[in-house]
Amino acid sequence: MNIDQIPKSITDRIEEYDRNLDRWTYYDLLYITRNATSDDIKKAYRKLVQLMHPDRYGIDLDSDYKAKLERIFNEINHAYNLLLDEGERIKYDQSLYYAEDHGQPLKIDKETQVAQAQYQRGLQALQKKEVIPAIEFFKSAINLDPDQPQYHARLAMALSNHPNPRVRKDAIAACKEAIKLNQENPDFHALMGKIHHKLGDLESAEVCYRRALSWTPQHGLARQGLAAINEERAAKAPPTLSEKLKSFFNPKKKPGK
Repeated sequence: MNIDQIPKSITDRIEEYDRNLDRWTYYDLLYITRNATSDDIKKAYRKLVQLMHPDRYGIDLDSDYKAKLERIFNEINHAYNLLLDEGERIKYDQSLYYAEDHGQPLKIDKETQVAQAQYQRGLQALQKKEVIPAIEFFKSAINLDPDQPQYHARLAMALSNHPNPRVRKDAIAACKEAIKLNQENPDFHALMGKIHHKLGDLESAEVCYRRALSWTPQHGLARQGLAAINEERAAKAPPTLSEKLKSFFNPKKKPGK
């Protein structure tokens, strides 16, 4: 889908997010008030998944625009996970009120900053296909800030690309942790599908891909994964009776005859 095909009301909202991403509160990101309940938070997040998810508009979306959506959606995910955690939400609110009372921006504690830096280093290493350093960076980020599901998801992705088959299996546990922290994120279910797919477990992979599609019907990775599974199964399927009869009555000629 081209950008011009996206309804203007949605592109306007995306641009509004892009302009305000660095100064909006987590409540602003989810379009909710500060007295929102857990149900309010979940409803708002589900709506934003359908509206703002990077795969919502197809895999052929302009790469720069998709990167913008991914950046926005990562912040929405972060806001959702923090506000659903009662303890973290209380601390966030206290910091928010303090910052407002003193005219200061909301501060991030040092450990969280280091964790974010390690996470970014992991992403850079993964982009360069430096799998083992990426794994160590993501593990470091998780040790400092274990409640960020995207850290576990990226660790799972890195582990799934490790040259050692036994290490690749550890990706399942890492991805389960990401899903545990955010069960409604279709990307994590699609990633779990891809991991099972790589390990040769087509049935589990299909379940995970379909779960991702239940959240985002146009999810690129999930749709591609299901298509690949169908092709693999078709290639392995025994010939039908009609195919056997056709082969019997129309045998292939041997070379040279």
